[in-house]
Amino acid sequence: MVMRKRKSNSEPKTLTEQVEESADTTIERLADNIGPDPRTITPDRLIPSGITLLNCACSDNPSGAFAKGSINTVPGKSASGKTALMLTMLAACAQIKGFDDYDLILDDAEEAQSFDLDYLFPSLVGRLKAPRYDGELPVHSNTVEDFEGNILLLTKKERPFIYVLDSLDSLSSTAELEREFANAVKNAKSTEEKEKAKQSYGTEKARAISQTLRIVNGKIKNSDSALFIIQQTKQNLNKIFKHSPDWITSGGEAPFFYSFHRIYTNSIKSYTGESKNIKHKIGGLTQVQVLKNKLNGKKRTVEFDIYEDLGIDDLAGNIDFLKKTGKITGSPKVKFPEILGTETMYRKDLIQFIEKENLEHIVQELVGKEWNQIEKDIRLTDRKRRFSI
Repeated sequence: MVMRKRKSNSEPKTLTEQVEESADTTIERLADNIGPDPRTITPDRLIPSGITLLNCACSDNPSGAFAKGSINTVPGKSASGKTALMLTMLAACAQIKGFDDYDLILDDAEEAQSFDLDYLFPSLVGRLKAPRYDGELPVHSNTVEDFEGNILLLTKKERPFIYVLDSLDSLSSTAELEREFANAVKNAKSTEEKEKAKQSYGTEKARAISQTLRIVNGKIKNSDSALFIIQQTKQNLNKIFKHSPDWITSGGEAPFFYSFHRIYTNSIKSYTGESKNIKHKIGGLTQVQVLKNKLNGKKRTVEFDIYEDLGIDDLAGNIDFLKKTGKITGSPKVKFPEILGTETMYRKDLIQFIEKENLEHIVQELVGKEWNQIEKDIRLTDRKRRFSI
């Protein structure tokens, strides 16, 4: 082995050394094999989100949003609907025959899952699994290395899976790294040295995450599985440019670069219910922005309601969308010829009628048609293509 002479801090690093230090970032920025080829994502290779508008926003298809073989990230503020969105996706998959041979995994690294699955997501009862078990006890990831190991063990089973990590922020790096970090902070003699120690720890964790995603990326793609990583956002205190996001995530840049879809959730407003002069929060309006879309390149924004005792209200969101497009007209009673013929109904009665008659699929199909008509209308088809042959 050739031993290199250690350079002093004042001596400039060679180009080779700089390249070696930035290898992880370089790989993520230049790799073209991250995720599946968008041209291979036919409708049967889409994963439903359980939300018609989000399906359309991600794929222009009302029946599916995400791609098999992909890594996806879901950043958002606390209590903005990230976990509800992921459980809705898993529940939707559990109802589709094409996913009968898939393992549906929730890695509850935060150990904070409090949804009543029996009531809100009955299709997940008996289907939702932990990454692994100690006897009958579920074992979730504590470190980045645990997470990597869980993914690799699943790929050895030769059975496809949909894996949700909730959340990346709750994972530490190795216990040894944590001890080193604690000792570095403890031994630091000044505030500046303590801050450098903390930054070093963050860099090491980001490097571990980058390595993990690079390793599991091919395994997920080749098995037609999918990985969804929930991330907590925090205020961007070092915002430089006017249009830079107001939030950032931990874990370095790797989660973003490996994302096939990246969707940001944000709580817009709260809904309250009142009884006997007492008000309680019962739900709220959530907005989802598609920030990265390797499937069709489009960045779209949709909104829907989430209620504590209902979950995501897909039907109401679809009704409101069709009212915006003019497919449903009138107020306070509305006309919806495809469902009601010549009859009119109040919005609340219309929703109950559709549910009672199991007509949700008709509404979903209409949303898809309206969505794609809008996409067609806004294309610049009257312009000459610059590089046509």
